[in-house]
Amino acid sequence: MQVRHAAPRPSSPARHRLRVVRHRALKVVATGVVATLVAAFVVVGERVRQLEANMQVIDITTLIGNQERPAKRAPTAEAEPLDPFGGNPVNILITAIDTRSGANADVVRDSMDSLLNDVNMVAHISADRSRVDIVSLPRDALVNLPACTTPNGWISPPEYDVMLNSAFVKGAGGWDPDAKAEGIACIFASVEAITGILLDAFILVDFSGFASVVDALDGVDICVPQGLVAQKTRLELTPGMHHLDGATALQFARTREGKTYDGQWLDGTDIMRINRQQQLVATVINEILAAGDLKSLPKLNATATAITSSLYVSPELGSVGALAGLAFALRNIKMDHVSLFTPPFAYEGQRVRLTDWGQSDKFGGLGASELFELFALDQPIPGTVPYKLVHGEAPEVTDQPSTTPASPDPADPTAPADPANPDPPTSATPAADDDFVTAANAPVTCEVVGQGDTG
Repeated sequence: MQVRHAAPRPSSPARHRLRVVRHRALKVVATGVVATLVAAFVVVGERVRQLEANMQVIDITTLIGNQERPAKRAPTAEAEPLDPFGGNPVNILITAIDTRSGANADVVRDSMDSLLNDVNMVAHISADRSRVDIVSLPRDALVNLPACTTPNGWISPPEYDVMLNSAFVKGAGGWDPDAKAEGIACIFASVEAITGILLDAFILVDFSGFASVVDALDGVDICVPQGLVAQKTRLELTPGMHHLDGATALQFARTREGKTYDGQWLDGTDIMRINRQQQLVATVINEILAAGDLKSLPKLNATATAITSSLYVSPELGSVGALAGLAFALRNIKMDHVSLFTPPFAYEGQRVRLTDWGQSDKFGGLGASELFELFALDQPIPGTVPYKLVHGEAPEVTDQPSTTPASPDPADPTAPADPANPDPPTSATPAADDDFVTAANAPVTCEVVGQGDTG
């Protein structure tokens, strides 16, 4: 038998060299990928360190340690990953002071010397992270302030029937803008005592900080249906839509005195200014939610820089991880689940006093203390509606019945002159069975009215 031999094969070294070349190529690619990932983590890590270095954290734990504080009574929900508050309901004090020190003087550019807590809001985030309610406490409200510790350790005694906006000065022991810890601690303790709401954290902002956040968002769109001319804040806005930068938005938020284009004088009180502040806060929230889109990374980065550089926060919010965790837990929040309102009050001259009685068409007749109780119990506020922005209709909430907003009460100084004016949130008429609604689907437009002499 003849044995057949296989045909000679090409020498193997060339194939070996090819294999070596391929392996080397794969190693180069793999090394490049790893290097890129490492570089990305280094960049991200460095960016996080930069943002955290920007943050201005104020710890008031020892300053409020001796205060009698409200009890935590609300139930909890399943915690979201990274949520710094672990699924508990969250009440955050948001306060703004009108100091003219440092960069604030450049933004405001007036000769006034003031150091008052001009804005006092409590933002409630429900335990299931499905709802945000923000209540504004008038700065001119006559209240009782608790004892507060001053910078030199002296205890400022309780004060009775004084304006809420004096709390910062009371804690600071005078007009010292650097005594922020003592000032915010006194506001914190005062709001807890007034409302009975246990506060979990705080955010303190001044003039320049607010303007920086608005500028980081590339400005905000605001509807001014009747126009506005205010000499003290050097502001003139014609009737209609306006895109405001940080400085102009600040002027808009500060205006109390002036005149509309149809010749109506502003009443000079804080209540109508609160409506404008709520309009701005709602618009800023909406812009921040939009900036969270991955398509808006430059804006998101600028906003993160402005927030961490411009605000003073409590330790609970004092890290990028905490802010990112809370933002992630709130990722599904839309404006149709955000409401802003002012509790019932009665005028006393130019001042106001919170009342424990209400009007039948507002919050179902509940008074201020009853609304605060709902906050503490993590319950929805009856009769509130989502804050309406001026671009289109308010999104529909399918799990709640909706109704047409009630006509404004001419006797109510907080009611808008025009229902189409989105300045204040509109209270909805309660249903016959007291099943209060939380949404209204009325079209929202920026209606231009009063094209007249500004005087």
